[in-house]
Amino acid sequence: MSWLLLLLVWIGLSFSLDPVKVMYLDHRLREKDFEKAVKLVKNRMEEEGLKVARVLKVSDAIRSRGVKDFPHYYILFGCTSPQVSDLLVKAPALSNLLPCSVALYQGQSGALHATILNPYPFLIKYADRLSKEERAWVLSTYSKLNGLLNSLSVRPVRMTKIKPLKEDLVKETVVNLGYDDVKMLLKSSLDGVNMNVLDVMDMREKTPRFSIFLTCNLSYGEVILKRVPQFGTLAPCRVYTYEKDNGSTVIGYVNIPLLIKIYRKHLMEDQAKIFEKADEDIEKAIREVAGSN
Repeated sequence: MSWLLLLLVWIGLSFSLDPVKVMYLDHRLREKDFEKAVKLVKNRMEEEGLKVARVLKVSDAIRSRGVKDFPHYYILFGCTSPQVSDLLVKAPALSNLLPCSVALYQGQSGALHATILNPYPFLIKYADRLSKEERAWVLSTYSKLNGLLNSLSVRPVRMTKIKPLKEDLVKETVVNLGYDDVKMLLKSSLDGVNMNVLDVMDMREKTPRFSIFLTCNLSYGEVILKRVPQFGTLAPCRVYTYEKDNGSTVIGYVNIPLLIKIYRKHLMEDQAKIFEKADEDIEKAIREVAGSN
């Protein structure tokens, strides 16, 4: 009985925690030198088989626009594996978890941080789309990632379970166009609303095909990442596309209005408006693609 009471108390506390602390796993690193920290994390990921596919130097890009005092900020994309493509077809929302993002940055105190998403919100929400073995693989992957970051951190961080959110974590639109046409039009439309496409990751090249567009507006990122640097785990925004059996194509991305709702207390009014504008821009780009059929 006492164990049941403790469990109920623990669950209740987890729900009352700061949402940033629940949704993200934020590690304060022991290393003081940023370049060395990036190399350490990258090498440890490779050693654990969590292959790093890309390193996005966000701070370099923002500084090149004249913001010379922007703090160090890189994003490592990793955890690539042949299994990922099959998982994404079953649960496209997991494209926010896989490939994984490690945000490496200098906090306001000057300390270096490595932040990753807590996999549980996405995994619990869409658990019924995956087999027991597939869910275990995702958890194992993130446990390895969190474990190696713990080994480099001032203090360990634990993955926190939460109850499933009622809202969908992504928004999807079905477009009655072929996959190749949608990819071409989507890139043009996103660029046209200044949500610039930095890269297109073709996660699955056999039918049903699946791609992730890494898209961002650096002026938005500059403001948001200074205030809530943990959001870099979802930046650049991942807009995904995949084929349906009937020849149509789905376009989806993270539910930005839900993020605003969850993190409202951490955002100043102008920052919330930037999130809203980013959502409007992506929606406009998708409408342009959908209107082309």
